[in-house]
Amino acid sequence: MDRYDLLVIGGGAAGINAVKAATRAGANVALVDTGPLGGTCVNRG
Repeated sequence: MDRYDLLVIGGGAAGINAVKAATRAGANVALVDTGPLGGTCVNRG
């Protein structure tokens, strides 16, 4: 079983930035989303 320091739910703008910040700080991060990265605003307007 993989272990993570942070689980981010949602690949929208906030989720992607959370992942970037956490990985820069050395955290092992998983991101979970059912749709394409970027979220609704980026992909559907």
